[in-house]
Amino acid sequence: MSVVIPCYNDEAYLEEAVDSALIQTYPHIEVIVIDDGSIDDSFEIIQSFAEHVRWERQTNQGAPAARNRGLELAEGKYVKFLDADDVLVEDCIERQVQQSERLPEDKKAVVFGDAIWVSEDGNELDGYDDLRGRRLDEDPVTHLLHSNPLTSCPLHRRDYLQEVSGFDSSLSRSQEHDLHLRLALAGVDFVYEPGPTYYFRQHEGADRISGRSYAEQGLMTHYELAEHHAQLIEKHRDSPSSEIRQALGQSLWRHGRAILREGHRDVAQIYFDKARALVRGERCEVGSLPYRIINRVAGPAVAESAMTGVKRILGRTAHA
Repeated sequence: MSVVIPCYNDEAYLEEAVDSALIQTYPHIEVIVIDDGSIDDSFEIIQSFAEHVRWERQTNQGAPAARNRGLELAEGKYVKFLDADDVLVEDCIERQVQQSERLPEDKKAVVFGDAIWVSEDGNELDGYDDLRGRRLDEDPVTHLLHSNPLTSCPLHRRDYLQEVSGFDSSLSRSQEHDLHLRLALAGVDFVYEPGPTYYFRQHEGADRISGRSYAEQGLMTHYELAEHHAQLIEKHRDSPSSEIRQALGQSLWRHGRAILREGHRDVAQIYFDKARALVRGERCEVGSLPYRIINRVAGPAVAESAMTGVKRILGRTAHA
């Protein structure tokens, strides 16, 4: 069993992350830390663990490349990826190994669990975890488009990761979603086993993009990712199902709404038009029934403005 930790300038959190891997209740674990060109004291902290971890240092290439290098060094049957600012739940690997070993031998699958979202100082946050298991009649790729697990939620099989060549380091973000889709397209099923796996820390940092506005991320980033996912699926399937097209369209619609709320009306319309083109007449609007009705009558800009106004009124009422 191998835990792979990429690290770039995470001196404030690294020791806790490595400790959480070393104190796992599962006894057979190797911890591999790849320092991705840190310029703070991260490398010194890594060295302080001495023989308890394996480590390498490389020039800064990004977390996906660091994870891939850790995968190359890994010797375990299973691999858990852990970012250097996150923390594993103490018994998560033991539970997930047991769950994995109970899978049918002829089933190509990996298990995944839940993430606990926490603040910078470790206090638990509410309302983020919306993972679910795949329905029996649901295509595995469609399932991942609707409910993609975060990087440290799955317990991966090393041979499955090697089969798809690990992470795509050319992508600017959502590399774990791309990896999971490629695994699913290679026949790997993601089996949801409810239960906490790790603490996913939310904090600001120069290299973190999850908390940035759409303008800061690049307004077309999510559009390009949706196109990438569509092209990836089309390489493996001649004609993506209506369910897959609808999932892609709904994702674009959600991002379009968020971009619209930031005031970028023309760019948001590009997302909405692409969503409609993908679903080919099926429903792609994402929102409450009042939102969908207003959108059908007056369009997304008016619908978004109406919903924002309703929320503002309800907020004032709640504080009255």
